[in-house]
Amino acid sequence: MSVRLIEKIRPVWAAPIASELDMVEGILESEIDSEVSAAFDLSMHLFSAGGKRIRPALVLFTALAANENADIDHVGSLAAATELVHMASLVHDDVVDETRERRGERTANSIWGNKLSVLGGDYLLSKAFSLLAANGDNEIFTTLSSVAVGMTESEMLQAQSEGSIDAWQENYDQIINGKTASFMRACCECGAMLAGADSTTRKALADYGINLGKAFQITDDVLDIAGDPAQTGKDIGADLMSGKYTLPVLLALKKPAFQLNVPTQVLEGYLTREEAAQIADKIIECGAIDDALNMARNCVQKACEGLKSIHLSKYTSALKSLAQFVIERTA
Repeated sequence: MSVRLIEKIRPVWAAPIASELDMVEGILESEIDSEVSAAFDLSMHLFSAGGKRIRPALVLFTALAANENADIDHVGSLAAATELVHMASLVHDDVVDETRERRGERTANSIWGNKLSVLGGDYLLSKAFSLLAANGDNEIFTTLSSVAVGMTESEMLQAQSEGSIDAWQENYDQIINGKTASFMRACCECGAMLAGADSTTRKALADYGINLGKAFQITDDVLDIAGDPAQTGKDIGADLMSGKYTLPVLLALKKPAFQLNVPTQVLEGYLTREEAAQIADKIIECGAIDDALNMARNCVQKACEGLKSIHLSKYTSALKSLAQFVIERTA
């Protein structure tokens, strides 16, 4: 039932690992193959919808930055496993959030329903850990298993916090660390680990990953408020409609101008599309978007500073380019 995955137009930062990413695509193609039509069709839909492949790229870049002679077959399998984990989390998120569209395409749950979508996410996650087990590296398996637990806990904490500003103010850092930053840190650390990097290099690359992950999530939060729906594939203020008060909202709440225009009680609960769009305008007007972007830039600066301790190569240069891309992206 195998069908070649759609060819991807990759960003400039991915050029040094173009052939390695092609190899990862081939592994993904092989892994999603199934004689059960629902498993294959749903998985194929998810992968053909596209994606930046940032997580597998991090594995490849960090492994090769640590050791240009790293075993690329093992590194490629690890990279593919991280993308499978990521895609599993997305399909589960879409079910939980009742999302109907992602990246301009219908979500799996809008086509196959919640039951098959949850099972499809489970299928991808199982495939990921099957790949990891086949590599036989217990430390990497343990690291990514721990990250998967943390991602689930953070998603549960996020769901528990919906509709409560106080809960978001208390839990925002834990939510973004568990959902995004810790996963990117693990991708970088495991790439370095598989390449046989020393402890100093491993820590530098892990620190790069966690700071990049924070910048990535903050930028996501900014795009939810100030992005172009034609590019993001989401309504303005979609998080507000779901009772999620992300960094731009939390920063706006500290601004007197915003407080005068938007009383706290207006935000509590779940907003309509029109209400969310109106409040998004107020968040932009008070300068909270600029503040959030500055925080993302600071995270990127920290990420890139940590790379100075690693031998300069096309891979470390690409990691810096990737960091810049994360805060400049529009989708």
